[in-house]
Amino acid sequence: MRGRPPFESSSRWWSIAGALIASTVGVVSSLVVFPLGKARADDGAHVTIEEGRTTEIVAGPPIGAALERAVRSDAYALAVASDHDEHWSEAAGLYQQAIAEWTSQYRHDPSPELERAIFKADRERQRSQLLAGVQAQRDKLPPATVRALALERGRIYRAKLMSVRAYTGAVPVALFARARRELEEALRLADSTKPSAETEVRLLLCATRAAGGDRMAARLELAHVSSGERDDPSSTLPLATCQAALGNLPEALTLLESYVRRQPVEQRLDPYALRDLYLANDWDRLRGDRRFESLFSRLRRY
Repeated sequence: MRGRPPFESSSRWWSIAGALIASTVGVVSSLVVFPLGKARADDGAHVTIEEGRTTEIVAGPPIGAALERAVRSDAYALAVASDHDEHWSEAAGLYQQAIAEWTSQYRHDPSPELERAIFKADRERQRSQLLAGVQAQRDKLPPATVRALALERGRIYRAKLMSVRAYTGAVPVALFARARRELEEALRLADSTKPSAETEVRLLLCATRAAGGDRMAARLELAHVSSGERDDPSSTLPLATCQAALGNLPEALTLLESYVRRQPVEQRLDPYALRDLYLANDWDRLRGDRRFESLFSRLRRY
């Protein structure tokens, strides 16, 4: 057949192509053809398949090493499932249960991994509690206050999207759409006299769209940010987030280093000041990197 791919059959070619496409759009997919060989298509890796053999390809979004996956907890897994379904109050209670279980375990068998997981669970509990009250507050607040809180809502929804994605390995479709809508609303309501606010929203939309697999739309959001706006110190952290989501890890790490080292000395010495930054799932693909870990070397609890 003219133009036929160099595989045994066109159906097999489409199965493999589907797996590779799934890996680029952030959808977890497991395609089993025959169990004679196995390759992984994570993290944008190239897959080599021996001629005449059938292979299983497991494709998924490149999520890195999430702190919350280091220690098993049924309560935490249920909490993430509740977050996935936007059952925020239920999720907050389950996170608290996971914290209690892990804290009890930590007393008898302490470890850095367990301590980090406790910190992460507590942060997710706080976010779930905040989101539980967002809609009720939104219905009662005056328009000016709603505008002021629009960006903060977008930040929280995006952080929750990243945590669910990190734990499950898949993009939660409804939560992705909600995070995108909240940030788009923040962009619409942005104060025209404060261009830095619009810049942050654009960069957070870049990170959100990239995490959802729409890299072209992510790059378009980044293109809206001028070189001058990118050089503004207030843009360093959101720009690092955008670059990390796009997979530009060396550039993201350089920006993150610049941000951390520019913090006041008292903050860099405070073991709690940069905890949220360290816990963020935006940096999961940087964990274990010597440069990344050295940024937080003064945070003794890590």
